[in-house]
Amino acid sequence: MDRRRIAFIAAGLVLFAGVIAVLRTTGAGDPVAATSVSAPPPTSLEPYAAEGVLVPAAGPPPEQPNGLTVTSGPRRLQLRWTGDSPGYEVKWGTDRLDRSRLVTDHVVQLDGLEEERDYQVEVSAVDAFGQRSSPAKGSGTTRAVRSGDFALEDLFDQPDAPDPTRWRLASRGNCARATPGQEDDGRRLVLSSNCAAAPATLRSRTPFVLRDADDLGRFVVETDAPGGDGELVLDLVPGPVSLISGDALPPDAVRLRVATSAGTTSVQVVVPAGTPTSVLRALPAMEPGISHRWELVLRRDGARVVFDGEVVATSPAVPAWREATALVSVAGPTGQRAAVSLIAFDAAPASAPAWVPGPQVEVAVAVEPPATEPLEALPGVTGGQLRMALLHTDSSPEAPPFTLSVAGVTVPLRPASPGAPWRPAAAYPVVADLPAEALRVRSSGKLAVTLVTGLRVQATHVDLELTGTSSGERPEVEREPLNGRERELARASGTVLDASGRTVPEGAAVQRGRMVFDLVLEGRPGEALAGLAGFSVRVDDERVAMVPTASGGPGIAGRYRFALTTSDLSLGPHMIEVRMFGTSGETRSTSAYIPFFVGR
Repeated sequence: MDRRRIAFIAAGLVLFAGVIAVLRTTGAGDPVAATSVSAPPPTSLEPYAAEGVLVPAAGPPPEQPNGLTVTSGPRRLQLRWTGDSPGYEVKWGTDRLDRSRLVTDHVVQLDGLEEERDYQVEVSAVDAFGQRSSPAKGSGTTRAVRSGDFALEDLFDQPDAPDPTRWRLASRGNCARATPGQEDDGRRLVLSSNCAAAPATLRSRTPFVLRDADDLGRFVVETDAPGGDGELVLDLVPGPVSLISGDALPPDAVRLRVATSAGTTSVQVVVPAGTPTSVLRALPAMEPGISHRWELVLRRDGARVVFDGEVVATSPAVPAWREATALVSVAGPTGQRAAVSLIAFDAAPASAPAWVPGPQVEVAVAVEPPATEPLEALPGVTGGQLRMALLHTDSSPEAPPFTLSVAGVTVPLRPASPGAPWRPAAAYPVVADLPAEALRVRSSGKLAVTLVTGLRVQATHVDLELTGTSSGERPEVEREPLNGRERELARASGTVLDASGRTVPEGAAVQRGRMVFDLVLEGRPGEALAGLAGFSVRVDDERVAMVPTASGGPGIAGRYRFALTTSDLSLGPHMIEVRMFGTSGETRSTSAYIPFFVGR
């Protein structure tokens, strides 16, 4: 018995029916899988049932989806339909249907399309065994992207988005990236994160400047964030701030916060003084992958929230500043991806400062400045500004003074927004002005910075802005997002039932004789899935069933019920393994484990 199985059986002593552990595998070790660890999984499977095992069988093909509608948008189409199938295959194209997607939703957004082009679309229902219905057919014409009369407008459709002369990305450590969208995310900016609840923040280098009019300005963002159980935040903060931690808003900041949880959506205009928000109508649940347009409108008589062209909330909040830093943040579960197709300022004309490429910055914390070392000056650089966010556990009511030691030069570190709250576990924004003599780098090309303090402090974000005439080369943009777009198989969950089909209570045992096992394969909302060739079922590492699921094409998801014999099983804990295989050799197989007990 291998260690992995022993570990899962031991876990079964505590975590009984319904607890699923999903592991990535290569399919090695299964009689129908490739024998080499590096070989791809099979693309077709043969049905199998061990003696005494009853397996599910396919019925008639599913019914055609109903009510297919196609809604046009800029470079995109949104498809909606109804039906009760576990999965659907969506196909689209201009001259021919040359693109496809497997989903479990009833809504899909097709992005990266050509402007003002006619597209044909088809949606077929796919049952648990890969059988397909006749397709529901439709068509739609994409709209052109119309440029507005904005002080700043970015469609993020260039191949090297985001433009470093316009934007900076801030996140905790290496939690997030901003990269140009590829394929299904084409012509959009993708913000991806691998840290739960850690926001990815996009900072505009162009300031948001209010107009001298009753309509002071509006902050416009078009994105598919926040999706399910996520958060979209638009911040306007006076001062050289790169990110804001949680609800620790600096004085005079104005925030639009959109949050989703348990299928509900809330919207707030938040200011440190705590002015209320009046919600004019309930917002729909934010479907993952579906773009919407959000606008934070600032006026002399208060703020408004506009959702897809309709005012949905108001607030008496009025900004006390004329110029602010604009931040767009998204946060959500681990692996969150958000696509942004527009950020715009309808405000007074403003421009970003000249962009000078800078070195990577290394930050250390010490009670004394470090010893000097050989350094090399940055050519053409006349000065710089270093922005940081400090995470700490200090319970003092106010922030202590800080200094930085850079290349033997000591400079003060001041609050980026005076009066910003100094709270434990909340990032505190600070900034330092660096003279030219401090901007000298190591032989590695990195700028070494030491925060001189006796407190336990961590720099969670560092951003260097340089001034001068440096002719450094523009750094290459990472083409692959932090969380790749590789399509995965459906996720598995299982329930153990007794011989009469009743769910076995947690901690209880299945009596010897017969048992029933219910298996559910499903995808997450907004997620395109890989094609499913089928799956095997093993009990204590012995194969008892093989179920193909690609009779009419790649399977997607479904529900399955098995009847298993327990007469030959020993008393005590046992393990069911469900191993799923893709129709493509590039799809990694996935295993799920369901523990159960056998009693007298």
